[in-house]
Order: sequence, then C-alpha cells, then structure tokens
Amino acid sequence: MHFAMKRIMSSRTALPALLMLIACPVAFAQSAYISQVNSHASGAISPLVAQPMQTVPVFQYTPSQTAFVPTPTPEMTVPHNGNIAQTLEIGRNNAVYQGQSGGNNFSNVSVIGSNSNAGVLQGGKDFSNVALINMRGYSVWVLQPPNAPPVNELIARLPNGSLLIKR
Repeated sequence: MHFAMKRIMSSRTALPALLMLIACPVAFAQSAYISQVNSHASGAISPLVAQPMQTVPVFQYTPSQTAFVPTPTPEMTVPHNGNIAQTLEIGRNNAVYQGQSGGNNFSNVSVIGSNSNAGVLQGGKDFSNVALINMRGYSVWVLQPPNAPPVNELIARLPNGSLLIKR
C-alpha cells in the first residue's frame, strides 16, 4: 500500500528552521567512561591517553556444598510480646500513630488520600482494622482498653460526596 506524501516544508517554514539551527550553540559532552588513575602516577592523567588493560584470571564456578540461609527481615521475625502494627499510607500529608502497651495487640491502619490523621491506642489483647479512604482533613482515633472487642472501621468519602462509615 502506498501513500502519496505531500510536501511538508515550504520555503516559509524552512527559513525560520534554518535560522534556529544556525543560532543554536554546539553542544559538547564528556565521556561516559571514568578513566582509572594509576597509583604510580605523580600528576593528573589525561583522559585521551590509553590506559593499559590488566588481565584478570577467570576461575570456573564450582557450587559449594553448604546451603545459603538468609537472615530473616524484621517483618518476618516474631514481634516482641506478639504486638503487630501495620500501616499503609498513600497520598500526601497523612499521619498515623499506633501505640501499643501490654501484649498480643494487632493494629492495621490504612490511609488513602491526603491530609488525614489516624491513631490507634491499644491496652493489651486488642485487634483493630481502620481504613480512611479519600477523607481530606479528618482525624480518627481508636482507643481500646485491655481485652476490648475488635474494631473494624471503614470510613470513606464516596465520589458523589456522601460519607460511608462501615463497622
């Protein structure tokens, strides 16, 4: 399939393009490679001088008999006293505070949006899930005394402007 190409450049557009091309300064760049400094040299080495190449012996890979056991990351280790606090923040100027005392506390706070604050204070053996979605300028605090019932809270501003509070 062939298409007829129309003449794109006319003399009216070619002259300004040619003047802009002539007026542009020439760009110079340095090499992307870093020259190695010889430890026996007394002064600076010019990058135009070719450096002697050193050959390094290459050894064949032989698999070892020992197995690699990675050190567990802090997320994978068992928390002290069973306290777990997880946070997901997406957006700008969000603040989340999670304070836990006692043991066996689990807290999960998610803030999606901007300018929202969330806080969870737990006394011991408590469970909470808090999610703030698209809540601009709101602050939510969850206070749980020891052995309090679980808190699952979803607070969201819907696209039509209404407020959804799901427990």
